[in-house]
This record gives sequence, structure tokens and C-alpha cells, in this order.
Amino acid sequence: MMRRIVRALAWGALALVLVGAALFTWWRGLGRAQREGSAVLAGLAAPVSVRFDERAVPHVSASSLLDAAAALGWLHANERFGQMEMQRRYVDGRLAEVLGSRFVALDRGMRELRLARTACAMLPALSERSRAVLEAYARGVNAWIAARGGDLPPELVALRVEPTEWTPADSLAVQMLMALRLCYSESRERLRTRWLVALGPERARQLVGVPDLPIEPELARLAVEWNARRAARDATAERPQNGSNNWAVDASRSATGHALIANDPHLELALPSIWYQVLVRSPEYEASGFSIPGLPLVVIGQGARVAWGFTNAELDVCDVFIERVSDDGASVERDGAWVPLRSERETILVEDGEPVELELYSSDIGPFYARGEREADYAFSVAWTGYSAFDPLEPFLALAGARSVDDVPAIAARSTAPPQNLVCGDASGSILYTVLGRSVQRGFGDGRMPTPAWRSALHWRGLAPHSHTPLALRPDAALLVTANEDTRPDGFPHAYTVDAAAPERAQRIRERLAERRDWTPEALAELQVDATSLYALEIVRATPVPAIDRPTPSDTQRLAKRAFDALRAWDGEMRERGASALYALYERQLSARLFEDELRGVGMLTHPEHKRALREALSGALDGAWFDDVRTPEREDSTTIATEALAAAWRDGAARWGDDVERWSYSEMHAWHPKHRLGDVPVLGTFFNRAARGLPGSDTSPCVFSGPLRDGVIEVGHGASLRIAADCADPDRSLAILPGGQAGQPFDEHYSDQLEPYFRGELRAMRWSEAAIEAATRQRLELLPAAR
Repeated sequence: MMRRIVRALAWGALALVLVGAALFTWWRGLGRAQREGSAVLAGLAAPVSVRFDERAVPHVSASSLLDAAAALGWLHANERFGQMEMQRRYVDGRLAEVLGSRFVALDRGMRELRLARTACAMLPALSERSRAVLEAYARGVNAWIAARGGDLPPELVALRVEPTEWTPADSLAVQMLMALRLCYSESRERLRTRWLVALGPERARQLVGVPDLPIEPELARLAVEWNARRAARDATAERPQNGSNNWAVDASRSATGHALIANDPHLELALPSIWYQVLVRSPEYEASGFSIPGLPLVVIGQGARVAWGFTNAELDVCDVFIERVSDDGASVERDGAWVPLRSERETILVEDGEPVELELYSSDIGPFYARGEREADYAFSVAWTGYSAFDPLEPFLALAGARSVDDVPAIAARSTAPPQNLVCGDASGSILYTVLGRSVQRGFGDGRMPTPAWRSALHWRGLAPHSHTPLALRPDAALLVTANEDTRPDGFPHAYTVDAAAPERAQRIRERLAERRDWTPEALAELQVDATSLYALEIVRATPVPAIDRPTPSDTQRLAKRAFDALRAWDGEMRERGASALYALYERQLSARLFEDELRGVGMLTHPEHKRALREALSGALDGAWFDDVRTPEREDSTTIATEALAAAWRDGAARWGDDVERWSYSEMHAWHPKHRLGDVPVLGTFFNRAARGLPGSDTSPCVFSGPLRDGVIEVGHGASLRIAADCADPDRSLAILPGGQAGQPFDEHYSDQLEPYFRGELRAMRWSEAAIEAATRQRLELLPAAR
């Protein structure tokens, strides 16, 4: 009897295992991309040919721009619909519908930003061409959704997501999200207000880095009355910055005799990538490069005669206006009168709870936040150029058709947000730098500090003319570089507030480019992974020699001297082993000792203030009082603080790796764990993430990898989101790579097949000519009009 029971249990267990294995096999096969055969796409005027190369990069040939846009919508959905759907929900503030109550706060924040509402309001500003392109793109996405039925990406099936139709407003919301990530900075102004409250005007000006920073007198008076919110936080834990590198050399510096451009935008690193590589060809539009799933065009890349790339201009186009609010909370003061706030009611649906009702308010300036919201101790409204009505597609459609760099400034003037440094080259060998986007004309100040809203004369006066942005055409140096530094030339006459990055990264690239006149795309790719930090070398040079008590130095002095000597002998390369680890430990120890005593509980230093303030403190440009630790009775100076920081860094490193600094492992404390955006969801992350990898580079070297320091480890989450090196006259010589792969389905062979070459600093060929495309083709797909 017992034997039969055991046998039955064994068979039952085996059946469960087999059923589980079958379900897992079914689940992991969901949402696979179709790259062969044919598929029907209703609305096409003619068949569209798609040829995929060995990395699943599609080369699209269509008979019209609208057919090309529809095909790209279908391809984006085919490879990345899981990403597109979750991104759409993120922008709309609808994650709690599928992920539960812990996402209500995030949904609330996104609803308060009004990105989805703004996207809908932008529709009337679109040109006829842009609207038609967005509608065609949506048709392509929706054709894929309709044809797939329940065969959706595995994360959507696991979360029981039922997608709705894609709309043109959904695509505009994707553009709004990119603008938000690149130029929405209201939290930075509120942080500076906390400095003003806690430290007073002069010390706040020092941290901002503008000695004559205008502070409206009423704000200065109010700062004395406010008690800043004192949430304990790490004063020097850096937030990732939205940086990038781009550069160009003209024909005289190129071995090919052509202009070359390179670009590696530094954004969030995740799986799948932000970007999707594609070539799109039609009679009206021809471009090769990187698109963003959700948008119907190539954002970074090249057309038939012009290649282009972007870095963040770091232009301040988002301002906080402090409000006086009526006793009932329903109105704000304007020039002595009360003006009613506009209100809108929204509902957040929650997968595991009751719906949450929201009341959103807006003033004539922009979204309004009551006192206590967004961690503020005052009510405020936000003005942002991203809320303007403009056509974000038209400039990119025009870029692909530009015949020379001379066409580009007029194209760039059509854009508003986000402001980007645009570097480009053309087939004739010329190069250009301009800004894609616009600055603002302010009623007071430069936008770095909040402004009282109750005086309308202090409000924005509109967008500044595009001619008020920097421009460099065919420079004498035959090269151009932007790396988020201040790009204004000496004597620049116009108001142009930039929160610029440290200039050393751009300086390193510029010095390297000036060394030779035989650049090739392959050589530019090598420069993209240059890990030398001139900033780090500057910090080391400015570090005081440790004080040594003779004849018996203290243990701290002895260790500080060892660290000092090791850093002085170092070449500044943030390589995976050696003194790079010591420098990383020292910089953070020094920052903490300099600023934590004053800023803990006030607000941490962030990009761009942190790097600049550290350099200026060591060089003497900052008040020496910053070196004094206000928590101790002694008065510390720069030598004392540097000695303590050096010794602490040495102790930390020696405890991890021993006394031989050449064996210290920077890669152990500087690593990226490639994660899916749902990688922290239990069970899903096991299948969607990839193994962590130690990396060279830093936030101040051309090879940028950065992130917050937690428990002694720099958790890299920000870096080169793509790399491209383009030949402006011979696109078949252009090279590119993604940190991941083309596919969004985690079990697809092209989900992470570019990770290893990316880590090695390699780029792969882009194909432009018919011969090159055909030679590289591995799979063919034909998109067909619906039968009539």
C-alpha cells in the first residue's frame, strides 16, 4: 500500500515538474520578434522590405515616408513593445494599475508633472507632415498589437497587461520623457534654496559657483524665516548626471579626407537599451542610426550628406516661482490681486488596492505645488520650456535631409526642448556646432534660484531667439568638442545660464584630437573609451602634502603619505586595477570631510556643483572655512582634512586588497549590473538581468561610467547609452554599438549579444549602400498592405 502511495506521489511530482517546464517554455517563447517571412500592415501604400543583419539591425526600404514610419512602428513593437508599454504607463502615471500600491507615489509624481496632458496639448502645434508621420507610426504599432493577440512579451503576460491602442500622443509623451530627463531641474533650485536658508547668501553663492548670483531681495528675506526641511541624507552621494560626449574633425584631420563625427550620450544604462538601431530609406526620408522606441525617426545618426550627434547643453530652462497662497488654498497672488488656481481631478487605479483620487492644480506659470509637496516648505509653481507648444519631430525629419552643415542652424532653431549641443559634419568635409533648442528670457536673475511669483514683472518673457545660443562653423582648429561644459566663447553677449560639467573631460578629448591629422572611425572609437581623468590629476596636484610630525609621525600621517606618494606617481587613468581605486576612495573621503558637516540634513551636492566645489576648495577659490569641521572644537585646515582623507582612503583600500596599491581592484568597486527595468520584480529579475561587470572610466574621463557610492561600491547606472563614429561622406565606414542588443525579449539571442563587444570598447559596422546591406543580410521580412 505504502509503495503505491509513494509511486503515486512520485508520478504526481513528475507531472507537476513537466507541467511547470511546459509552462515555462511557453512563457519564455512569448513575444518573440518576427524577422522572417511576411506580415500584414494595414494602410501601407506598397510592400516594405526589411533586411536584418547579424545583430538584428533592420534596413528598411519603403516607397514613401509614411510607409517607412508605419514600418518603424511595427518594428519597434515587434522588438520592444514591453518597453514601450511600460514606458507609456510610467509617463501616464499608470504603473500602479499593474504593479500595485507601492507605485502609487511614483504615479502621483508623474501625474503632477502633466507630461501626458502636455503631449496631448502639443498635437495642434504639429505640422501636417509630423502629424501624418505620427499617425502612420501608430498604425504600425497597432497592427502588430492586433496581430499578436495574447502573444505579448513575457513581462506583460506575467503582469496581466492588456495593451490599448498606441496613439500619436503616446509618441509625444516619449519625447516629453526624454526632455524631462535632460532639462527638468526644479529640484536643483529647491536644493539651492535650502543652502540659502541654512548657510546664508554668500556661502550658498560659493556652492552654486557664481559669486555675483542674483538673489531676489524678497527671497533672501523669506529665507531667514523658513526652517529648511532637514532630512538626513549623505551630503556627497552623487546623483547620476545626464552628460555626453560628441566631437567632429573636418576633412583636414581625417585619414579618409572626409569629416568624421563621434557621439556617446551618457544616459541611464538598462536592458533593453533606450535606443534601437535602424536604417530607414524612402524617397522623402533617408537616415541610419539610432531611434527611440515610441518615436518614428532616427534621433542620432546620419543622412545622405550630413551626420550628427548630441550632448546635453545643460541649459537652465526650468524655473521655480515661489507662491503666496490665499487662506483657502484656492488662489495665488498676482500684483496685489488673488487669481484662482485651475484644478483637475484624476484617479490612480491600483492593482491591489482602492483607487486613489488626486486634485492637481496649475497657475498661470505652470504646475502648482502646495507647501509640503515635493519636500518643499513653501508653495511654488514651475515654468519649463518643455510645457511649450512646439513640433518636436520636424527638426529631426529635416536633419536627415540636410545637404550641408549650412542648412543646420535654421533647422536647429525650430526646436524648443530639450536643449542639446548639436555637432555635425557633411559630405564636403565641413563641421558645425550649434544648439538644438532655445533659452528663455527672464524677468529677473539667471534661473539658478527661485523667484517670487506674486510680481508678474519677474515672470518669464518668452523664449530667447535661437541666435542667442553659441555657434561655431568651420572652426580654424578643424575640430569641435562638446562634453557638457560651458560652450560659450569669450565675450558671449547673451544671457545663457548653464549648469556646466567640469571642463576637463572636454579638454582631454580636445587634446587628443589635436595630436593627429589621420583620424578614422576606428581611432575615434578608441578615444571613446579613453579612461584618463584630467580632473582627477588636477585634484591630486592641488592636494596639500600631508603634515608629518618628526621624528615619529602618527599612523594617520604615515598612511596619508603612502597614499599621497601613490597618487602623485599615478597617470590619471581610471583603469580596472591600480591607483584608480585609491583615487576614487580619496575623492569621496575628501568630499565628505569638506561638506558633510555643513550640508548633512540640508541637501547634498549634486551635478554640477560637486566636482567644481571640490576643485575650488583645494585651489583656494572657495572660502577656507569649508575645511573646518564645525562638529569639532579644533579648527581644521586644508592640510588636516586632506591628510585625514588620504589616510582613510588607504585604510579602506588596504583592508580590501592589501598594501600593494597596484593590485587594488577598481573594477570591484565600480561595476554595472545590467538590469531590466522590471529586474527588481521578484522572479522576473532572475531571467531578465545579466551578470554584473566591473568597468574602467569615471564621471570625469571620456569613458564615462558613474553612479552613487553605496556600501563602498559605485553602483554604475549611467554611461555611454550608445557609441557611434560616423564617416560623413562614406556611411559604409561608420561604426556603432549598443550596451545590450536590439531585442527586448529577454530570451531572444539579440537581447544582450552586444554587451561583450561593448565592454571591450568595440564598435560594429553600419551599412548604408545596397551592396553592403545585401552582403550583411541574414534574415528577410516583407510587410504587406492589407488585401482589398
